[in-house]
Amino acid sequence: MKHFFRKIITTVALLASLFVGYAQQDATGISGSKHFRLRYVINIAELDTTFVDNGERAADIREFLTEIKNDSLTTITGVDFRGTASPDGSYEFNVWLSENRLRTFKELINSYIDLPDSLIFAQSSDIPWNEFRQRVADSDIDHKEEVLIIIDEGPKLVPFWGGRHIDHRLLKLKKLYGGKVWEELKKPILFDLRYGDATFYYTTLLPLPFMEPKLTMAVEAPVVLDVPRIPQYRTWLPNIYLKTNLIGWAAGSVNIAVEFDLAPHWSFTLPWYYCAWDYFKSTIKFRNFTIQPEFRYWPDANGYNHGFFVGAHFGAMAFNFADGGKYRYQDRKGTHPALGGGLAVGYRKPISKNKRWHVEFTAGAGMYRLYYDVFENTHNYHEGQWVRKKKKNWIGLDQLAISIDYSFPLTKREKKWLKGGEL
Repeated sequence: MKHFFRKIITTVALLASLFVGYAQQDATGISGSKHFRLRYVINIAELDTTFVDNGERAADIREFLTEIKNDSLTTITGVDFRGTASPDGSYEFNVWLSENRLRTFKELINSYIDLPDSLIFAQSSDIPWNEFRQRVADSDIDHKEEVLIIIDEGPKLVPFWGGRHIDHRLLKLKKLYGGKVWEELKKPILFDLRYGDATFYYTTLLPLPFMEPKLTMAVEAPVVLDVPRIPQYRTWLPNIYLKTNLIGWAAGSVNIAVEFDLAPHWSFTLPWYYCAWDYFKSTIKFRNFTIQPEFRYWPDANGYNHGFFVGAHFGAMAFNFADGGKYRYQDRKGTHPALGGGLAVGYRKPISKNKRWHVEFTAGAGMYRLYYDVFENTHNYHEGQWVRKKKKNWIGLDQLAISIDYSFPLTKREKKWLKGGEL
């Protein structure tokens, strides 16, 4: 009997020790990780969940995080984030693009789960030249060795359009064999380098069905890239505007103007005015031929030169003026037009749905040097006697316009620019 009880006590003790040992092992948990990647459209920082297989991958992320939230035995211990931009285009834009792809990818994750900053191990934005090189090396593209030689020259920024910079290797790659090699690199190599990554680290007491637990090494301290803050990226479509001033027509002056967009915030306009007749009677006239080329600055431009503007103009006017009084005034011998210039302010806004038609309000003042003849003001101006010649400086209003204009693009493709300063 004693022997029987001794066996029972030994068995219970053995089972207890095994249970304690299992519980201790189970409390430690199983460590694992899960990686997700979503693709980005070229030159776009916002995440498009309808692009390629992003919808399916986003659903996988949502399912994974839902399981985590609903399973009390599983805990996320950390997350690594990464956003990239393929190494084509200017350096400043690619840095901005990779940084904002990182941001929008994190925003997607945070829409699924409340993720505290303390759980973010690393977050980096990158222009992955090393990955680009490896993908080229693993590919079977033509002239692969020449491409690798160019990549291995290392980074060097050179001036680029609009005050930006570009890696000199890109310029060489795009010129290689007349651009044929670059076209071959675009897809899938460059296509695969535009992504957002998230790697979740977790511990679980009981593995979830869709997880593939694996032991992971300790995560090193994060290395966060020092990414410069880059102004918002915009596209710009240069336009040409054909205009006419309604106030000019009301004053009897035939007029037309043409304006060209030179750059974001800058344009050049050239108006012509012509009047060759009298007002109601021959002793009242303001015959003139006038041009006023003007450079304009549009501080509020957002891809189009609309809104408020300031301008600086030059003016030249041949004139024959009489106000019904005793004298008539004409530029000296008809060969000394009034010359000068001034400043203007104005505002332009679209008035059609397609933004082709606009209304523009302008007012300006300037100073002009006058050298003119004074004649007696007679009904037949040929009979008016010459009185004297005179020189003077004139200051006053030299622009007043309510214009209607029609615009159309100078090019079919939008140009790219960075709003704000440069790196």
